Amino acid sequence: MITGYNTDVEYSGRIYHVQTEDKGIENPVIESLIYLGGEVLACHRTHYEPLLRTGPEPRELAARLEAQHQRMVLNVRQGRHDPEGGGSFGSGIGSPRGFEEVVLDYLARELGSENLHVVLESPARFEESAVHEVLVRARGELSALPVEDVRVSLSLLTPVEKPRLLLEGRTDSQGVLRRKISLPRLEGLSAAVVLRATLDQEMVELKWLVSPGPDQN
Repeated sequence: MITGYNTDVEYSGRIYHVQTEDKGIENPVIESLIYLGGEVLACHRTHYEPLLRTGPEPRELAARLEAQHQRMVLNVRQGRHDPEGGGSFGSGIGSPRGFEEVVLDYLARELGSENLHVVLESPARFEESAVHEVLVRARGELSALPVEDVRVSLSLLTPVEKPRLLLEGRTDSQGVLRRKISLPRLEGLSAAVVLRATLDQEMVELKWLVSPGPDQN
């Protein structure tokens, strides 16, 4: 039985690595990681513990595994993890890869339920010693319809302290969570903001590095 996939994907002159694996019945999770230059850009986890109660067939798990991997590959090819700004849903269909993307879209629809897609629309970047208006949008990955009641948290990670919770809330009927957060002065430390979004058995994680404030450049 296939327990994982690894695919290198080129987008905008960069090579991304997409890795998906089944963690096994002791840890019933299908996990997808997207790497760029050895750094994890995004993580998508789907728990399938409820399926174990009925004893899922290997073919069913294999189909779920493949469907999730193909969705992550499609996300990269549509520019959703471009560090310089992701493309919108459906972008790139007119490119030479257009037909292949249509095939991947079809496989995703046929092999599994729709995945959760989470986008940080604001701010464009996080800066230390600044107040930011955060706008997070959750939607269905294929339908692009808003997803309500997604639990969202943002945390600040540094090398010298435990993760600091910056905000926690749920998306509204439009699939939106809007809050203001304040980032502290970092005194030259490296830091990252990590977003975690969960809905039922699905979890999406994204991260961004914190930039120095204007007075630190």
